[in-house]
Amino acid sequence: MGVEIVIPALMFRTPSGDFDPFATQRYAHRAARTWIDRFILSGSTTRGDLLSVAERAAILDLWVAAVEPSRLVACCWCDEDMRLAGQRGIRPIVVMRGLETHHQALAFFAQLPAGAYVYSHPRHTPITVDGTLASAATEEGILPGGAKLAKAGLDDIAAVRDVAGPGFTLWDGSSRHIRASIRSGASGVVATPLADLPMPFPARSITAIQAVTDEAQRKLDRHATRRTRLNCLLRSASRGSTAPPPAPPGEVRQARRRSDTVNGPDP
Repeated sequence: MGVEIVIPALMFRTPSGDFDPFATQRYAHRAARTWIDRFILSGSTTRGDLLSVAERAAILDLWVAAVEPSRLVACCWCDEDMRLAGQRGIRPIVVMRGLETHHQALAFFAQLPAGAYVYSHPRHTPITVDGTLASAATEEGILPGGAKLAKAGLDDIAAVRDVAGPGFTLWDGSSRHIRASIRSGASGVVATPLADLPMPFPARSITAIQAVTDEAQRKLDRHATRRTRLNCLLRSASRGSTAPPPAPPGEVRQARRRSDTVNGPDP
C-alpha cells in the first residue's frame, strides 16, 4: 500500500492579526518544492474555523497558484466552503461538527459531494468515524471518499479499514508511529510536525520522516495549548522563509516524478 504524507498548511497573520497573504504565499511556494503528497488548507491546526469564508477562499487561490490542485485538500467548515473548493478543482475534507447520533452522521455523509473526505475529531463532534459508522455508511452506499481520524487509536484505524475496504483513503491524524499506522490500515498520516517545512527537509523514507517528526513533536509537546504550539510552528516556518525562490512548475513536477513512494520498509 502506497503511503501519503500529508501536512496541515500554515496560514500567517500580520502583527495586527489580519490574514497575511504575502507570507502565506511565500510559504506555499516553499511547500511546492517539497515531495509532500497533500496539503490541508484552513484546517484546525491553523484555526481555519476562525477565518471568514472569504479568507479561506483567498487561501485556496494562493495555493492553486503555487501547487497542483491534486496535491491540495480544502478543509470545509460550511457549505459555501465546499462550493468554493469545487469551483477550484480542490477536493474537500468536510469537518464533522456537532453530530449527536449515528443517524445524523449518516445524513451528513449523504449530502457530501462525491469523493469528499471527512475530518473526524472528538473536539468537534460526539460521533466520530469508527468501524460501526463506517459499516453503516458502506451498507447505505454513502461512505465518503476518505477520512482523517484525529485522536483515534490503531485499533480504530484497523476497524475502519476492515469495513471500508482498500479503496478508502484513511489518514491517521498522528505521525507519532508511522509504521504502526500503516500496519493498522492507514493509507497516510498527517505529519503536523513537518508543517514548518524544516531545513534540510527529510528524505522520502519512513525512517527519515519519523526521526524528524519525533524531534519536532518533542518540541511541540512542551507547549500546553494549541495556540502556543501553532506559534512554535509559525516561528520556525518564518525562520525558513529565506529559502530560494520556487522552481518553475515543470521542474517541481519532474522532481516529484523522480521521488520514490514511501511504501513499507525503507530502501
